[in-house]
Amino acid sequence: MDIRKDALWVLGDSFCTEADTPPRWPKILVNHFWETKRIPHYETKYNNYAEGSMDTQTIIDNWIKLLPYMKENDAVIVCLSDISRTRFPLKNFWVGKLPFEPNPYKSPQINSYFMYGPVGWDPRNCEMAEERTDIPFTNMEEYFDFTRNQNYILASKSYDNSKKDIIEALYKITPCHKKFIYTWAHHNLLDSEVIYQKEWISKNIMNGNWESLDAEWIRTNGQSGIKGDMHLSSDCEKMMAEYFIKEFEL
Repeated sequence: MDIRKDALWVLGDSFCTEADTPPRWPKILVNHFWETKRIPHYETKYNNYAEGSMDTQTIIDNWIKLLPYMKENDAVIVCLSDISRTRFPLKNFWVGKLPFEPNPYKSPQINSYFMYGPVGWDPRNCEMAEERTDIPFTNMEEYFDFTRNQNYILASKSYDNSKKDIIEALYKITPCHKKFIYTWAHHNLLDSEVIYQKEWISKNIMNGNWESLDAEWIRTNGQSGIKGDMHLSSDCEKMMAEYFIKEFEL
């Protein structure tokens, strides 16, 4: 595909951001467009809507919002996060835009109405929860109860199955000729023919060795990698980028 004419859409959580220490696969792709293809950034139709800790429901919401912009010759990559993550509605003042400014690729911007709560997040220990979220609780214990009730729903099998049905429907109606939907989660809760699981990616992209930055840190005795970081190792990020470059003919 010609990235100057046809768009690459990226949706997901921190696994799809352009973090640079070490470079994640989107950052490697961006560098590839310039360093290998000699295409200036402002000429690429590269659209990335990933944000750290983003929950799966928000990723799905963003996918739906962007459907009107997607074309047949485009490609889309969707990384589904841990489906047990919760989210909280933001007050109007805190509603933002994705992609963030300065939006160098001039991507279509969509509203971001939620703050994300990773698994185990306790809003009682977070002043931002009371300040920014649009929930009429002044007692932080009530706020915690609200979070706990959400987690009950998120833990249900019906919730898992509903998410899977929605993702499969979106996959069918997305017009892009290249689609890669995957998850890094461990438990295969989103087991579907249209969703590449961690095991498939490890076997078919990473030579059977899905490695985290923490595992890299252990393997190299601290010479590289990051202790306690479960994001992909430097080598695995490179393999992901190389896979997309080949499969999408970037």
